[in-house]
Amino acid sequence: MRTTKSSLAILFACLAFGSVVQAQKKSTKQEPYAIVSGSVFLDSGVAQGGAKVVLSPKDQPGKKLQEQSSSPRGEFSFRVPPGPSFYILTATMKGFETASKEVEIVAQEQIHKSLLLVPTSNK
Repeated sequence: MRTTKSSLAILFACLAFGSVVQAQKKSTKQEPYAIVSGSVFLDSGVAQGGAKVVLSPKDQPGKKLQEQSSSPRGEFSFRVPPGPSFYILTATMKGFETASKEVEIVAQEQIHKSLLLVPTSNK
């Protein structure tokens, strides 16, 4: 009787472990995606950290899909669904004109864009 109970306990433990492993395999399955990345520069060519970078759908430019600050090296990166789709990438910073570029995602790919911040003129 003890052997049967022990065997059943081991069997249930193995089944439970197998279910957990199967669930983890399902949950770690990554959906396809594309990357929109780039750098923010000043007109002098120096990378600019701390700029606000916004990704918006082209057909809804006022809607922010994602937003972040550029890294100290001026870099940014957004994960988006694979295309086809169009986005507007915008960088802003106090004392500088807004910089924008259009981004087209065709498939599961990485697109790199550079945004140039030019100081506003004091007229």
